[in-house]
Amino acid sequence: MTNEVKSVQEAIPTQVSQVAGAPRRKRPYLAEQRTEQKQATQARILDSALTLFSERGFDSASVRDIAARAGVTHAMIRLHFGSKAQLWQAAVHHLFNRMAMEMQPRAGEPPFDAGRAGFECFIRRYVHYCARHPEHARLMLQESMRDNEQLRFAVEHHIAPSHALMRARLEGAIAQGLMIDLAPINLIYILSAAGQSIFALAEEARALYGIDVFDDAFVERHADALVRLLLRP
Repeated sequence: MTNEVKSVQEAIPTQVSQVAGAPRRKRPYLAEQRTEQKQATQARILDSALTLFSERGFDSASVRDIAARAGVTHAMIRLHFGSKAQLWQAAVHHLFNRMAMEMQPRAGEPPFDAGRAGFECFIRRYVHYCARHPEHARLMLQESMRDNEQLRFAVEHHIAPSHALMRARLEGAIAQGLMIDLAPINLIYILSAAGQSIFALAEEARALYGIDVFDDAFVERHADALVRLLLRP
């Protein structure tokens, strides 16, 4: 066998190996694609769950109706989230994690602890969040009117930490003379109710006043009203 033929034969396994290995280079991409699809499916399920839990409450919202709204099968929800209680807990985690993310000051906005400008920014961001997500107030109202497992879960994992942070911010604002001097617990519920209720009761406002409370101009006016109501000039 000549050296030239031998070189060609020795090269063949390497070339075959390279060709055979080529599809494997796509596997990370395919895995990433599957992960993105899984995350998109889960997000769609969670958004559907939030909508129906907020409209009907935990007891009356069925997993099958949530699946139908999300465009998936009942079995797929079981696969991703397990039981109805576990789906509710995942939806609440999703709800409060989204709130924490959307409440962060944007580039160019003052941090929330930056005096009056910071606290005004906090109030305005909160009002805009409530307008974007009226299901937040509706869901919590559904489960907060009675002591149950769902309320205890939300309080332990999200509401109690949120209230502790809010209380600290309000006490700081009162100490600096930025805010009306009321007990923090009263201010927390005044701010929550004033920020959320008109959007949670959007259909009532439409029936009474013929207005769309989700209109950008109205949301901004409502934020202005809360700033004037709660902050000192």
